Amino acid sequence: MLKQSIGIAMLCIAGQAYSADIVVTTTEDISSANDKQCSLREAIEYINLGLPEAGYNGCGGKSSTSTILLEKKAVYKLSNHINIKADLSIRTSYTTDVNDKDVPGLNNATIQMLGTDNIFRIDDSKKTLATVSLREITLQGCGASQCAEQGGLIYNNEYLTLEYTRLYNGSAAQGGAIYNMGQPEAETAASIVEIKSSLIENNKALAGAILYTHAPEFRISNSVFRENNTTQTGSSNIYSASRLEENKITDFPQARAWVNSSTFLKNQGHIINLRDGIGLNNLTIVGNQAGILFDAPLGKGYLANSIILGNPYPGGQQTNCAFAENDQSILQNNLVSQECGLGATHYPNEYWSGTQLIAGETLQGACKSMSQDPNSLLCPYSQPKDTFLGYFRPRILLSYNSLADSPIVNKGKNSFNPDIKIVGCEAADQRKQARDSNNIFCDRGAIEIIVPTTVSLVGEDIRTGSQAKMSVADLLGDSDLIPKEQCNAILGPHPSGEAWQAGCIQVVQTVTQSKGTLKIDEEGNLVYTPNGGWHGTDIFKIRLVTTSTRFNQNIPYMEINVQVRQEPENHMESDKIKTSGGALGMFSLFTLLALVGLRRYTK
Repeated sequence: MLKQSIGIAMLCIAGQAYSADIVVTTTEDISSANDKQCSLREAIEYINLGLPEAGYNGCGGKSSTSTILLEKKAVYKLSNHINIKADLSIRTSYTTDVNDKDVPGLNNATIQMLGTDNIFRIDDSKKTLATVSLREITLQGCGASQCAEQGGLIYNNEYLTLEYTRLYNGSAAQGGAIYNMGQPEAETAASIVEIKSSLIENNKALAGAILYTHAPEFRISNSVFRENNTTQTGSSNIYSASRLEENKITDFPQARAWVNSSTFLKNQGHIINLRDGIGLNNLTIVGNQAGILFDAPLGKGYLANSIILGNPYPGGQQTNCAFAENDQSILQNNLVSQECGLGATHYPNEYWSGTQLIAGETLQGACKSMSQDPNSLLCPYSQPKDTFLGYFRPRILLSYNSLADSPIVNKGKNSFNPDIKIVGCEAADQRKQARDSNNIFCDRGAIEIIVPTTVSLVGEDIRTGSQAKMSVADLLGDSDLIPKEQCNAILGPHPSGEAWQAGCIQVVQTVTQSKGTLKIDEEGNLVYTPNGGWHGTDIFKIRLVTTSTRFNQNIPYMEINVQVRQEPENHMESDKIKTSGGALGMFSLFTLLALVGLRRYTK
């Protein structure tokens, strides 16, 4: 029944995909010429054979491409590894309906290893590198104490690209998730691993639980690495066993291998051993057993614009940075503890002197409000609704008199001396939110604080006699609502003489006269109570002061349009509205323009 259902579903996918792509029609691990099913193993072998026009065991045919399509959220089971010996791409293909979110990473097909083995061994034994791509694919390892000697999930000796992938439950002596040769053999090129917008978690190894590579041949960005476990002393979760050849090492600030705009948490063992030729930029490394091992004697490896704190967390001797005897690594503009040192003279690190790091009961979970915790630097790691990757959100504390008081926000620098080389921030953060083109406005760490630049709409349809309950929490950007106790200092007494509520909320009627009352708490929950059994709509906007907008002296608030429609029972279906846009009046437009310039005018 499973084979049949997957086949029918994939026929729907085939109608949406290019007709020449290879559609896998069974989740079972079969290889037989006696059926009409195309398994993942058969599809890959067909490509390995050179895409013969006659097809192979129900896969492919004339004009086939080297792209393999899997069904969303289906689980494809393997009994042993599959060899990949040619250029190919494997991706999840799907259409979405009202119940699905078209968010890369949330609809991944899973390839699960049932035996004690890794999943892919990628090696074509040719001089040039084959290109292999996995997009929106989850690889689930065998779950045993050791799935393979090298590469618990993937053994790679080609050019491998992973995008919106999840790799977990891999285990090996070398490379819990990925083993990369990373060095030339005879006349062959060195293999490379590229990881983008991916989640690597719960992998184990003696050396390199995330990635083991002979030499630094990797390019990693916009990803999250959590709960991986490297046990060997002197190793690290991303581990380069040997140095690059000197002729391959570029001059600072260029890098041959890099990790940028990424988050590391709850990993056991050091995160990475930094060798010459490796660049680390805009990282958040918090709550791991240990931080970074610096071992770049040529002074051509660097760490810049990053947050490395609380390793381990909570408490214990801080091991955020460890340095080899002859290390000459360049550290620029990081937020660190004192054992990391001040780094570069012209672009030094900043020591964090606080004692409260995480505004939550644990390293991961809900963030406390500003009233509950006014002092902690970061929110706990959390994964917002309808997103693939989580992050630590920096907080803008009430104790800051300006954004300049933050050790994270607007901490970039420009160099006006051509002899002084600096590493600028990445163009976008982990979430691919664009940073300001002026480097002085960039934030340390993987996350750039975003102030909303659109006026959003929230609303609900209710029946007579009930209340409308809505939330604006996910419309506040990376900010918190101001506690009601702070409102007098920012805005003075409430214009109507009533007591301030959280966010210093003010209601402005835009189309109708007021037809109800509104309550809000610091978590952004709104409760609207109609003042009678009227039928129709109450349309208004609310002004909210947040921890970031309060620094704008002209317009210290953001605006959200609200619409509540009340009708008698059975005359309508209850519905909620939340979307960007809505009815933008001219005043709202001016507010938008003012918020766009918030950073520039609050230095």
